[in-house]
Amino acid sequence: MLSILLLGGGGLYWWGLIVGRRIPVLAGAGALGGALILLVGQGGIAPAAFPAVVLAAGLAGSLKWVHQPVWQAVGWPLYVLIVLALGFRLLPGFAPVPVLATPGAGNLSMVWFTPEKLLLLGLVPPLVLTPVAPVTPASGWFGRDRPRLTVALILGITLLALIPLALALGFTRPGWAAGSLPVLVYRLADHLVFTCVLEESFFRGIVQTALIRGFADRGWSQAAPLGIITASLFFGGAHVGGGATFMLLATIAGLGYGVAYYLTGRIQDAVAVHFAVNAIHQLFLSAPAVW
Repeated sequence: MLSILLLGGGGLYWWGLIVGRRIPVLAGAGALGGALILLVGQGGIAPAAFPAVVLAAGLAGSLKWVHQPVWQAVGWPLYVLIVLALGFRLLPGFAPVPVLATPGAGNLSMVWFTPEKLLLLGLVPPLVLTPVAPVTPASGWFGRDRPRLTVALILGITLLALIPLALALGFTRPGWAAGSLPVLVYRLADHLVFTCVLEESFFRGIVQTALIRGFADRGWSQAAPLGIITASLFFGGAHVGGGATFMLLATIAGLGYGVAYYLTGRIQDAVAVHFAVNAIHQLFLSAPAVW
């Protein structure tokens, strides 16, 4: 039940935000609210975490609806710190909970969910900033006029850059991910909703857009490249837990995701490139990974 509420509610909630329809947003939010209650009941969110949850929700809401310059200048840095604290699991009162059990070698293999991701899904996508339009208008066959073609080209270039480098550095090797099909499907769906959507909404939809605007306001002629590169470095640094090689690969991948968002102006396109890259890695280049 918990996994259905999380994935179904999360997907519906984000889709409603993308298409601008209130009913799926409310339906998804309701499902996520049910998941939140279950997480509290299973000990995933302790009473000690409630003040942080209320503070984060109130801050996000005020940033969306209160547009006074002073408050925006103060609130956004605090918001970013809270998001990073949740993402790095630095706040007390949260504990992973099991969402799926599959038969293993003589016992049950558990799949766990970290409750911080549920809060981040409610806090981050609604605050995605209006995308910055490319300086030069999109051509008739590329960019905002042809988002699917743009995504396909950027995905291909990103993979051509990442795969040889990852193989050469010994970060990955070819091989099909083995394990239970339900776990495989769940992990891919969880990765889409609670990793790709969250990371792209934050790093591209908020950080990259804010950086490009900031550089442009200062009169820098190369504001867009600087914003994309800086956000990608920030994105790579956020993967410090995976080691130096992972940080390098994440930074390069972030460039592809950032260009996709900048050229198409659609956060779902950055999510699509991100998910495709990670899914290819997890399914075909992560031997001997077992799910």
